[in-house]
Amino acid sequence: MKLSETELQELASQLRCPHGEDGIKVGEMMNFTNSNIILKTIESLSLKNGDVLLEIGPGNGQHVNDIIKAASGIQYNGIDISEIMVEEAQKTNVGLRNVSFSLSDGKRIPFESDAFDKLFTTNTIYFWKNPAGYMAEIARVLKSGGIASIGFIPKSTMEKIPFAKYGFVLYDPKTVIGLLEDAGFIVEDIIADTELVLSNSGEKIEREIVIITAELK
Repeated sequence: MKLSETELQELASQLRCPHGEDGIKVGEMMNFTNSNIILKTIESLSLKNGDVLLEIGPGNGQHVNDIIKAASGIQYNGIDISEIMVEEAQKTNVGLRNVSFSLSDGKRIPFESDAFDKLFTTNTIYFWKNPAGYMAEIARVLKSGGIASIGFIPKSTMEKIPFAKYGFVLYDPKTVIGLLEDAGFIVEDIIADTELVLSNSGEKIEREIVIITAELK
C-alpha cells in the first residue's frame, strides 16, 4: 500500500512522538517492526546481576519483562518524549518490581549524574535535537566504565524509506562513533546486520541495522 505524502508526513510525526489513539497503534507497530534490533541491542549490553539500566525511548515497553528476567536484581528505568507511550508502558508493565517509566523533554535526561551502569536506545537518534549535547547527557548519567549501546538504521537504508525525509536526521556509523568518542566513550563493538521486516508503511523491506556499543572512560 503506497501512502500519500500527507500520510507519510503523519506517519513520520507519529514515529517521532506517538500521540493519541493513532499513537497507540503506531507504538504496537514499532514494537513488532523493531523487535529484532531491540533484542540485539539489549544482548549487546551483556546484562549482569544488579545492573541499573536506562532505556531512552522504550515505546510501549513490551520488551521490558524480558530485560528484568535477563539477570537478577536489574533496575530498569525508561524515559520517553511521548506521554501516551509512557502511559502504555506503565500499563503493560504494571506490577513489575524495579521498573519505572517517566516523561522526558528529549534535551536533558532527568536523572542525577553517575546514576546508571548501562544505557541503550534504539531508533531514537534520528530525532535528537542536539546530538552532541544529548550524547553528553548520556555520558553524564552513566557511571565511569558504564556501557552505552546505540541501535539505529543507517543512512544507506533510511534514505530509501519514503517517510524518512520528514523530520529524520540520518546517520552513518562513522558519525555516531564520532559523537560517542567526543562525549568520552571508547567504542567496544559494532554490529552490522540485515533483516527482512514489514516496514512502518506496510511494505516488506530488507534493511540494514547497526548497533554500536561503547564504554565510558
